[in-house]
Order: sequence, then structure tokens, then C-alpha cells
Amino acid sequence: MTDMGENDGGETVFTEGWPTGQKEEEQKPFKEALRELRESGDADFLAKGSWEEDMVAKCRSRLAIRPHSSRAVLFYSQHPNGVPDQASLHGGCPVLGGTNKWAANLWVWNAPRGGYPGSPKNEHVVKQDHAKGTQEEEYPGRKHATFTNRGVDNSFTNAKLYFQETFWGDLGFNDPSLSVNTYEGHEWNVMVDGKRVKQFIIDEKKQQAYSI
Repeated sequence: MTDMGENDGGETVFTEGWPTGQKEEEQKPFKEALRELRESGDADFLAKGSWEEDMVAKCRSRLAIRPHSSRAVLFYSQHPNGVPDQASLHGGCPVLGGTNKWAANLWVWNAPRGGYPGSPKNEHVVKQDHAKGTQEEEYPGRKHATFTNRGVDNSFTNAKLYFQETFWGDLGFNDPSLSVNTYEGHEWNVMVDGKRVKQFIIDEKKQQAYSI
């Protein structure tokens, strides 16, 4: 991470946490932190009432870790029972000084995940399934979808396929069909000249085919 000065911003802030070792009577309410920020003038270039200004105020009152070279922030987003840990809600504080901030994120699942290769299996259940002629899905819930341009509607001549807002592939006239692995509820958008003209939402069927 980049070395940042005390008032340069760029911290990682946990908006539901308080600084380590801080006494309850020392905890600063948001309105007080916002007032002190505005009095300092450190964020005058940010619009008043903007989310950026609100974030800086939280960065100066809540649990925040200043960027520093060779420093890492490790935290868990779930409790051991799998319930989301609301205390892990976090954000990146706006950079206030003239320094650029560089950082890298890494997400790790530190225990076997059921349904994925290498995950633990109940051998008794596996034997029962084999005896019934059934097998456990390698990727539970995964669907397979194919998108095809039939080449009959000129409005789709230069169509492109997007997964939500991420470009996936060309789907215009004479382009080959696009096959994807996906999951129920995923949104696939057909874009023409930067505008969404059609949307497909994956349903519960294992094999699905869509055409334009």
C-alpha cells in the first residue's frame, strides 16, 4: 500500500466499528465528526452533504487503518456459523492529499466449501446415491445458457452480449453463438451502440437457449 500522511485520507474504514481501545465516552457521533471536518477545511473541495464528505467524517471517527507500504488489513466477513458479520462493513476513504493511493485486494475462503471440488463428502450418502444411479452435482445450481443471433432483425446487426455491465462477447450478424456457465437470477444484457435493447434473466432450467 501507499504511504499516506495523517490527514491525507485513503484509509480503510470499518463504519460499524470504533477505534481499538477507545472508551465509550470518547466515541464521536457522526454529526460532531462532520462538523469538525468542515471546520478543518481538509475536505472543502468535496460537495457538502455528498457521500464522499460523509465517508471522510466516518474515516475520522470510526475504526480506520491508514495505508502504509507493506501493511495489510485482514478481516472476516462472516461469523464461524456462516452468518454475515455486520462489523465487517467497510469502505475506502477518499484521498485528500496530492498523493495517489495504490492498494491490492485479495479474497480468500479459508475452509472447504460444500459442493466444490475438494470439499468434504458424506461417503455413506455418496454410496446411497451411486446405488440409486444418481450423482452429486460438481457445481450445484450451475446452468448452461446459449445466446444466438438469428440474423433476421437489423436492429441487432452489431449486438454485443454483456453479463450485467461487463462485456462478454460480440453477438452481431455472422458472429458465432455464445455459450456460458451461469446461475439462476443472473442478468445477461444485449447492447447496441452502448444501449441495452434486450435482457435475459436465467431461470431454473439446467439448459437454456436464447436468441435475438
